[in-house]
Amino acid sequence: MSLALNLQLALKAKLRTQRITYSKVAEKLKLSEATIKRDFSRNTLSLERFGAICDGFAISLDALLDHVGEVSELVSELTHAQEKAIVSNPKLWLVAICVLNQWSFGEILERYALSSAEVTKHLLTLDKMGILELHAENRIRLKLARNFRWLPNGAFMQTFRDALSSEFLSADFDDAPDTFRLVTGNLSPTSVGLVREHLLTLAHEVGVLHAKEARVPRAQKQAITLALALRDWEPSVFLDLRK
Repeated sequence: MSLALNLQLALKAKLRTQRITYSKVAEKLKLSEATIKRDFSRNTLSLERFGAICDGFAISLDALLDHVGEVSELVSELTHAQEKAIVSNPKLWLVAICVLNQWSFGEILERYALSSAEVTKHLLTLDKMGILELHAENRIRLKLARNFRWLPNGAFMQTFRDALSSEFLSADFDDAPDTFRLVTGNLSPTSVGLVREHLLTLAHEVGVLHAKEARVPRAQKQAITLALALRDWEPSVFLDLRK
């Protein structure tokens, strides 16, 4: 990833951290909010606008470069081979998910029928993959970026689509607290881009809250799964009725 793109992503993260909305940026630069949203969603900020935003909100280049350096050391996605190795071993997969959800060594042992040696073995495997660092006294340090994602066509997503999606969608989703909405519509490319940006922002916010509540006791938290999807799609049953 180029330095220019990394700096734009760092600026976006900085604005989000300081709760500076696109509306405020647009007002400061005397531009439309749609223009600012488009520039950020497509990562096409001109050098002039980039500088104007930094100057307007007192964001230093050094702070952005520090952010780029920190993020570059973290893992944002795995390789296809790594995902396949994890998903093909149920116990390794379980430990990986627990670690991603910030479970401690002891919490894994308390909840699941795994021996201490088994958990250690799988943690060492994940350590070699660069997902975490296993320290003395079984302390775990995650090395995942907040924007970590499973590969779109990797083993995890394929397994979810083939074997787990029907199980996931089998709930009643009665809004207590499970929620499901199926929304259809006809939108312009610009509006589709805005919806996509909102989805990505929501995914990021979940990651931020997940990290923020790392020290909240496990008993006071719920294990959630949020599936976000957007596509240009017409059901095959409708396609069969086309002229």
